[in-house]
Amino acid sequence: MIRRPPRSTPLYSSAASDVYKRQDAEKGDGIELAKKYNIRGFPTIVFLDRSGDEIDRMVGYRPPDTFLQELERIRAGRNTLPALLNEFEKDPTRFRTLFTLANKYEKKGDILSAKLMVDAILEAGTDSAGTAEFYSILYNAREARDPLPLVQYADAHPDGERVVKSLREAMYILRREKKEPELEASLYIRLINLSDKPSPNECNSFAWRMSQLEIQLEMALDKVTWAVANAPDENQKYMFIDTKAEVLWKMGRVDEAISEIQKCRQGKPEDDYYRKQEEKFRQSMNT
Repeated sequence: MIRRPPRSTPLYSSAASDVYKRQDAEKGDGIELAKKYNIRGFPTIVFLDRSGDEIDRMVGYRPPDTFLQELERIRAGRNTLPALLNEFEKDPTRFRTLFTLANKYEKKGDILSAKLMVDAILEAGTDSAGTAEFYSILYNAREARDPLPLVQYADAHPDGERVVKSLREAMYILRREKKEPELEASLYIRLINLSDKPSPNECNSFAWRMSQLEIQLEMALDKVTWAVANAPDENQKYMFIDTKAEVLWKMGRVDEAISEIQKCRQGKPEDDYYRKQEEKFRQSMNT
């Protein structure tokens, strides 16, 4: 989704004259727009000036009140890219300006610019909480596609507030690079164990990933069984049961997998995915 305020003021305009354009990022022109503006999650709203330069963006769902507050902030030009760059010109050493800019650039996918902002904080000596130091490690790890510095950071700061982010980012690098599945699994287990009470969604995601890696399947089965018992609604419950069936299938417990997926088929008989899952399980019995 792309929002274009015309330039009746330097960058912003009244709501009456705004132009709003919605694009499907997986079809037609939307594919190229998603690449151009580095759309990595949905929904994403990108705010542009008339030249097509980004002013700001909103990524992910927001409740109505929060959504409207963000719209008003952007319309007023508070903490937008142009406003922050103006602040940067006035004081290129201010921590808040530099760090907020780094976050904006990171959301845009412009990691080089984000890293420049973080490096400027380190050079200015204003990183009293170690925030810029961590993000410097993060950006370098992403650029090098090397999870080791993030794992080392987590090891050195086991009780720190950024240990979850460091482990998660290291895990994502391994997943994208499709290497060291055992290490990825061990990082995921560390993440799950950091929470006193992981959510059903977190347990389901863990179990599904372990089924893909075919690692730690007993633990995956325990986690997803708990997720099924604590599912917040029926739709999620069937999704969790499907994960449980997949784990059981990977464990070679095909009859149990079929029994579980049949629960999904009975609850959602119109869902073709569950039918195909049952067919997959049954066919495996003949190979």
